[in-house]
Amino acid sequence: GNKRKINNDRLKEKGNEVIHVRAKRGQATDSHSLAERVRREKINEKMRYLQELVPGCYKSMGMAVMLDVIIDYVQSLQQQIEFLSMKLSAASMYFDLSSTEMDATEIMQRSASTHEIQEMDGIGGEGYGGICYFNPTWPLY
Repeated sequence: GNKRKINNDRLKEKGNEVIHVRAKRGQATDSHSLAERVRREKINEKMRYLQELVPGCYKSMGMAVMLDVIIDYVQSLQQQIEFLSMKLSAASMYFDLSSTEMDATEIMQRSASTHEIQEMDGIGGEGYGGICYFNPTWPLY
């Protein structure tokens, strides 16, 4: 009975011990480090995907510069969308006006909107970094 009690005490002590595992270089051992590695891998995977989507975005840039390029590109896309929607609404107003009978005020409005469209063509055609990246074959998400 006494020998059994000593073995039980030893088992209890082993249950309270922290197991130290020697990891190979570059390998994590604790759950926090493993979770952190998984998180970093997910971030890197998403950054690689963004590199494929954004022109002028390269792996050698570094994270902060790469994010700046991505932000600039998304903002340029937003500006192009705003410009194209203004152009579309101006064009639809033009065609609506030309399909009905026009009086003198409508003719003046139409010529003013045509002039605005020509000005917007000069401004909005520049695109991202002076180059228009809009391509009608690209998918719109």
